[in-house]
Amino acid sequence: MYIDDLIKGADLLGFALSEKQIAQFKLYLEELRRWNKTYSLTTISDPLAIVHKHFLDSLNYATALIPEGEVLDLGTGPGFPGLPLAIVCPQSKFVLVDGRRKKTLFLDFMQQKLGLTNVEIIHLHLSSGNAREVFRQRFTAIVTRAVKVLREVVPVADCLLADRGVLVFSDAHPDKQTIESELEKWPELNLERLEKNILPGRATDIYLGTIRKTQSTLKFKSNNETC
Repeated sequence: MYIDDLIKGADLLGFALSEKQIAQFKLYLEELRRWNKTYSLTTISDPLAIVHKHFLDSLNYATALIPEGEVLDLGTGPGFPGLPLAIVCPQSKFVLVDGRRKKTLFLDFMQQKLGLTNVEIIHLHLSSGNAREVFRQRFTAIVTRAVKVLREVVPVADCLLADRGVLVFSDAHPDKQTIESELEKWPELNLERLEKNILPGRATDIYLGTIRKTQSTLKFKSNNETC
């Protein structure tokens, strides 16, 4: 049964799910499948595959997060990894951003159904060009799964990460040298970790990466520079 896999996989990652959290994940899965028939929120529809490829894959990101942090999920889609993380980390705050209205409508619905008070949903195409206009706060972490990391996410991370904050991302067959070379454009950001996903049932070529901001960006920018 898929719930057994959810409980075992969460336990492997250090989460002993409560009855309430198990019920939240069951409801999330049921509504995701129901909405998916009309709105095509995800290509994955099998319950067991949702558990492994969405729920447990999302919980992998928690290993890089600090307690009571403020986390931005950029390009969250139907809530991954932000919503599963919000369920298991109620002491942290999560801001979920996506530019597709049908997905943020689903997330608004799920936030209410799950009773998650630590989640904010924003319908927005977020980029380095509008990041500082939208957010005044700095995040302890930015997480992302399905967005081009170097082109779209790293510039936003340079704007919005707090000192010692982390950008956590996943990638298939990542080129470490390419990532490190690209990061030379942002001297405050450094690749800290790049490791294979540890969970059984996931493709072995999925890597989890961590990029850390090492110091404040205290420099003047010209009028032509974004962020």
